[in-house]
Amino acid sequence: MTDTLSRTFHIVTLGCSKNRVDSDGMAHLLRGRGMQPAAAPEARVVIVNTCGFLGAARDESVGVIQEMLDARQPGQVVIAAGCMPALGDYASDIPTGVDRVLTTREWFRIGEVVGNLLGERVEPESAGCQGMLTTFSPTEAGPSAYVKIADGCDHNCHFCTIPSIKGRQMSKRPLHVMAEIVDLVARGTQEIVLVAQDTIRYGADLGIKHGLPQLLESIAEQVPNLPWLRMLYIYPSPLTLRMVDVMAQHDALLPYLDMPIQHADRTVLRTMNRPSDIDMTLRLIDHARTKLTDPVLRTTLIVGYPGETDAQFQTLYDFIAAQELDHVGVFTWSPEPGTKAVELDLPRVPPAIAEERRNAIMEVQQGISLKKNRALVGQTLQVLIEAVGEAEDDRGNSEPISVGRARRHAPEVDGMVFVPGERPVGELIELEIAEATPYDLWAYAPGVERRAARPNDTHAATGRAIRKRAKTRRAMTNRPERRGGRPLPVIQPAAD
Repeated sequence: MTDTLSRTFHIVTLGCSKNRVDSDGMAHLLRGRGMQPAAAPEARVVIVNTCGFLGAARDESVGVIQEMLDARQPGQVVIAAGCMPALGDYASDIPTGVDRVLTTREWFRIGEVVGNLLGERVEPESAGCQGMLTTFSPTEAGPSAYVKIADGCDHNCHFCTIPSIKGRQMSKRPLHVMAEIVDLVARGTQEIVLVAQDTIRYGADLGIKHGLPQLLESIAEQVPNLPWLRMLYIYPSPLTLRMVDVMAQHDALLPYLDMPIQHADRTVLRTMNRPSDIDMTLRLIDHARTKLTDPVLRTTLIVGYPGETDAQFQTLYDFIAAQELDHVGVFTWSPEPGTKAVELDLPRVPPAIAEERRNAIMEVQQGISLKKNRALVGQTLQVLIEAVGEAEDDRGNSEPISVGRARRHAPEVDGMVFVPGERPVGELIELEIAEATPYDLWAYAPGVERRAARPNDTHAATGRAIRKRAKTRRAMTNRPERRGGRPLPVIQPAAD
């Protein structure tokens, strides 16, 4: 490789938003050592930030690592990082030939590791927050940015491998969270998304009482030019009541409650080692709907858990049908070695039946989502534009199309808003909703003639000439919520 390419890197990020933040941190450190990003085939250093949460995710991680090794150029370095190396039972599944592995609690050493692999003299890294950099921001400040406020988890859900991967919760200090947000907003970011494994418990390990509500109040007061602030992964807790009260007081705190409940049957929840007080869950939902203006509620569920009977599933089905939540993701239980769920002396639900149950919930939820989206037709919503591409209908007509999200849509997991024409990426604009599908909305600027193909036309759309700074979500058409839904225009990042 040339001298220029010897100072280049490429990071492949797999898994959740927390991994994306870790990848941003690695990129920040490598740039600080004078390295620049490049496409995978030309980069001197290729890093695969793996996911190890489920068997399918581990298989994908192994496949991507092997792909990088098979395409490795002479002198190229390949590093496996993230969750999979942290899982002792699966670290040995990482393909042979990688030059180094780094766990989730070691990623901050990437600069030191890369320097050693390239034969450079380097000083050891020192980490803040026991493995989380205290202050850093992605080099490119996009329209939306994740800010990780804590890592690890103190819960012991019987189906989950996260504690074995991440360890106990460690929170980032409020001053450091604030520094990241102020920097991102100063560079044009319009939406901040706070993430953690258990966001509602932020600050508990630091001895901060009511840490998340206090943090939200501080951000709203000290960063008044931040338009949107969203929180994800709110574990059901009485503290959620106070958080909702704070959300109701500040317009920038989006009225969006992401509260994974996993199930609605008390017995199943107890076998999951999850909060089993459904009355408290209903109280949290009712409180959000009472206190917030136009609240949006999201949850995730697991069906097919060991011992789940037809009657227990019916309880969950009836709960979803009655509550009419805005967004629901459903997963079938996966027997993950090392979790307590695989040791339960309970009947296993056949995979085919678990899949039928998932499909049944998704079918009723699609009807709910479609009704809610159709109620938005004719309304004007604020939309954050994230990408621009071209759409082609079945008659071969092409035109520019912009893709964004409304306040009701979290990045990566919810729907999108499509609007004809080329809109500035990163702009917050008011759009009139004209068409609705179960997941996505089609909109127009008020007063603009509607010339674009309607969503019930068959779109054979492909994204071309996407602006490099628009980080369009690669997994949009593969997420569980979308399976079985209408095909969508596929907007992909343009090649570098």
